[in-house]
Amino acid sequence: MMQHILLCGGSGTRLWPLSNQQTPKQLLTLFDGYSLLQLAFRRNRFACNKVTAIVNEQQAALVEEQLLQAGATAPVCLAEPVGRNTAAAIALAAFTADPETILLITPADHLIGTPDRYGMAIETARILASSNHIVTIGLVPTRPETGFGYISYSGHDVLRFVEKPDRPVAEAMLAAGGFLWNSGIFCCKARIMLQELQQHAPAIYEAAAIAAEEWKQTGVLSKASMEAIPADSIDYAVLEKSDIVKVVPSKMDWSDVGSYEALAEALSQHYQYRNHQAVFIESDPRKSMVIGKDKLVALVGVENMVVVNTASALLIMQKGNGQDIKQLHQWVRENRPELL
Repeated sequence: MMQHILLCGGSGTRLWPLSNQQTPKQLLTLFDGYSLLQLAFRRNRFACNKVTAIVNEQQAALVEEQLLQAGATAPVCLAEPVGRNTAAAIALAAFTADPETILLITPADHLIGTPDRYGMAIETARILASSNHIVTIGLVPTRPETGFGYISYSGHDVLRFVEKPDRPVAEAMLAAGGFLWNSGIFCCKARIMLQELQQHAPAIYEAAAIAAEEWKQTGVLSKASMEAIPADSIDYAVLEKSDIVKVVPSKMDWSDVGSYEALAEALSQHYQYRNHQAVFIESDPRKSMVIGKDKLVALVGVENMVVVNTASALLIMQKGNGQDIKQLHQWVRENRPELL
């Protein structure tokens, strides 16, 4: 069995105001009463007998509570007082695990609708990881997406990683074939991850070793020890430099739920979400999404809308403008930071 490492650091800025600093998107219980975090844990129970969550200390108690509710036994939470990106989080997980344990490292905020295909990909990755490879899951692209990184591949061999492309480049890669979306899901032995970190990102390795030892002794990660770890993603720090990386292509149904459009699609396709608190007059309820419980929302003569009503803010958005929430989030950060 593997050990599940749940990366819980996503802030979900593109789902503000539904997602905020206290309750980011991975902790919202929108999916038949489950959160994305809980779904991620449940999805990986077949392959893992332990779970460790790397989490912002503000959310550590809620993450632990949700994992226990989802059926976890003695989950471990490494509570970061300050985030230092995925390389630091994974280094801490690897230092606190048994060296020969295979770590299955997944984001906590992804949604996967085909558990059979997912399970097959994970089992193939586990086999490759047992031979001392770092193995990433690559997704067969379905559109020229500009928001994801890509992997150029042949069989299980990674030829190169490709940064998020502009649309012409994404269209060219899709037409050429031989490219996968980088899912951010991967596995490897703890010892192998530390070996590659030591070789390719020694500053991260050394500072994380000190922080991990501190945690082992005290059960706490101090702000000083975390700030001493250079901030970098695992892709830049290790994967793009290592020569032992393999990839498993998959056609699983996957979403990073990275926009309100993606959330609306996920809810309608997989969770039979209903706009219980809304009334539609001359408007198709199948084409709009209304979230909010404290008052009735009426849509009259409008289509393709997203309405999110929270205690602190009201969002009204035309579908198709989901990426503009980043701009809105920045405005709120500068002008109304108390609402974050």
